[in-house]
Amino acid sequence: MNSRGGSEPKSRVVRRPALLIGGTAVALLLLALLAVCEHGFGEAALRSIVRGTARVAVTLFSLTFATSSLHAVRRSHATKWLLANRRYLGLSFALAHTDHLLSLLALGVCFPDPFVDDLDSATLIGGGIAYAFLFAMAATSTNAAFRMLGAGRWRALHTVGSYYIWLIFAFSYLSLVSESAGAVAFTVILVIALLLRLARLFHESRKPG
Repeated sequence: MNSRGGSEPKSRVVRRPALLIGGTAVALLLLALLAVCEHGFGEAALRSIVRGTARVAVTLFSLTFATSSLHAVRRSHATKWLLANRRYLGLSFALAHTDHLLSLLALGVCFPDPFVDDLDSATLIGGGIAYAFLFAMAATSTNAAFRMLGAGRWRALHTVGSYYIWLIFAFSYLSLVSESAGAVAFTVILVIALLLRLARLFHESRKPG
């Protein structure tokens, strides 16, 4: 899941798909267990899991979204590692955000009032489109999919999808900044990720040829 091409750049840095995806799965499981230990089985635990999975997802998304720009700004072993593993960062984000969706569905089924009443068509449609992009990008995060779609269509899907998901995250956290310090922090992270992307695009546009 990246917008710069189907194949990751050649690097001596070791790729760690199992570390990233498996580590994300373990973190999500621990998050759920801690919520149940703190709140018991009930609505409070589910709401805690919803919040936690959203925070894990937006963190992984921001890293994926800004990795190539971070590497361009400051080359280091860490940014090389992130760049080499960007595909797996994206798939880890897809895992976390899918878990977030499942948590929301569980909350809506088990404790519909007032959760379901608070939903509106804009939220459902906007979020639904974001998940459609997410699943399409995850399903095409292979070299085979890149070859099948062609470079132009593949990049268009991953570029439009990543910016759309950024917009949904930004809108969601901006709407909560007056209620939560955490929302302020994640809004800042998203803005920094976007500025890094835009700075790199501007720099590349000024290169001769």
